[in-house]
Amino acid sequence: MKIRVLGSSGSEVAGHRAPAFLVDEESLLDAGTIGLSLKIREEHKLRRIFLTHAHFDHIKGIPFMLDNLVSRGTGNTVTVISGREVIRDLKTNIFNDRIWPDFTKIPSPDRPALQYRTVSASREERFDGYRVIMAKVNHTVPAYGIILIGPKGEGIAYTGDTGPTDRFWKKVDEYGVNHLIAESSFPNRLEELALKTGHLTPALLQQEIAKMKNPPRCIYLMHAKPQYFPEIEKEIRGLARNSIRYLQEGEVLSI
Repeated sequence: MKIRVLGSSGSEVAGHRAPAFLVDEESLLDAGTIGLSLKIREEHKLRRIFLTHAHFDHIKGIPFMLDNLVSRGTGNTVTVISGREVIRDLKTNIFNDRIWPDFTKIPSPDRPALQYRTVSASREERFDGYRVIMAKVNHTVPAYGIILIGPKGEGIAYTGDTGPTDRFWKKVDEYGVNHLIAESSFPNRLEELALKTGHLTPALLQQEIAKMKNPPRCIYLMHAKPQYFPEIEKEIRGLARNSIRYLQEGEVLSI
């Protein structure tokens, strides 16, 4: 499994892009950045988006991607996959023919650019050889962590945005995942703000890792607020874990 980091920042400013992780060229974990990072032919390969929640910085690449696919006449249908609350948020608040067109009917109802697939957090799902496990996490809106296991058994766990949580870590332990993309958004001194907004600091992240009996051997971080990044990174180094680091936009992980 190859994962390309299209964006990994907790805010969009010059040189920093919103979270999106391209998996094996055809799938995305979240979609805060698409068209700004992918070439046209790469965008045309997309088939599915696994979405953790509906906050704008995790979905904002989708509207322009769909517009591009229809305008270019690619014939692609991209499936957005998430829990029912997240799908409902997209239908009600984004692709509602007011904020943005309802691409489940464009270019035609029988060949749409967009379709939805609702998954349950209570069972494992399969998509073209990939196993998908979702578990609710603690955020300010309905949100899910995702475990994606490839055809050869390789796996990645992705928290999306989360504050302190429990169910997701139990799933990570259960499936024995060795690679994790987690969030750490604020420095330790802003713990109150992190908790209020459903995020983690390095100290809170350390507590979350301790909830797992067998933590993943490789832990990659994302979603740092750019203005605090030097401070957060220093605190992460202070955790004295050689296997934990922030992702760089554009890098490729081989899982």
